[in-house]
Amino acid sequence: MSFLISSQRTLERDALSESYYVISDVLGYELSPLRSRVPGLSILKLNSDINPFEVISKIRDYIADTGPLITCLKIVPLEQLIKTDLPLIVETAFELAEEKIKTEHSWKVNLRKRQSNLGTFEVIEAVAERIDWGKVDLSNPDYEIRIEIIRDLTGISVMPPMTEIRMVEWLDQN
Repeated sequence: MSFLISSQRTLERDALSESYYVISDVLGYELSPLRSRVPGLSILKLNSDINPFEVISKIRDYIADTGPLITCLKIVPLEQLIKTDLPLIVETAFELAEEKIKTEHSWKVNLRKRQSNLGTFEVIEAVAERIDWGKVDLSNPDYEIRIEIIRDLTGISVMPPMTEIRMVEWLDQN
């Protein structure tokens, strides 16, 4: 259980500190920061098996009360953080999808990759071939299989679209 934290380049440390403060000091969850070695990205790993979507909901409540975070642009919940390896990515995505996506649900694979030799189509096709139930809907799915490849680490979640927190969208709505 982790969070991918996006920021402007050179503000990674500030965004990590800001999100760490909210999740750890304000909300009371134990975290470990991980370096992504990719400009603009940081990772916070929960030190327990707390549901990251529960934490995202509490962060939304905090932002609603206090206003948006300053240097943190986006927070993406990651249910699994694994080594970047195509068979492992496919199996992890399958296991998470099997828990949540029912035959009546629609879904899509949403892949973001940074500094990886894996091909975009290669990953999406391998995951989509393994999940043989439900219906693929690229424009309005019930769930997205979110795959975030960051060099040698890959984060995966199965979640409703737009579960992540985007500070710009929060500002537009309020």
